[in-house]
Amino acid sequence: MREKLIILLTAMFASSSAQVEEVTTLESTVIGSQEQPKVLYIIPWKQADSLQRLDSTLPQAFNTVFKHQEFSELQREIQLLNTKQAVEE
Repeated sequence: MREKLIILLTAMFASSSAQVEEVTTLESTVIGSQEQPKVLYIIPWKQADSLQRLDSTLPQAFNTVFKHQEFSELQREIQLLNTKQAVEE
């Protein structure tokens, strides 16, 4: 019984290794120009709810990020943030 089991296991391993050795090579051909595209079309897949909403929030975001700030105010904010971090630690 044990010999049959060994022979069966050996046959299974031999057949699995034969399957692994099979390599299939596929050839492909790319046809087209190698140049970069001169035009890019971006097509949305879904209609926007409202373009007015997008236009209204964009200037506000730029104004808050790029607003004028005095150097003394900047130093005061940095000092406040540093003290806040020191208290939290």
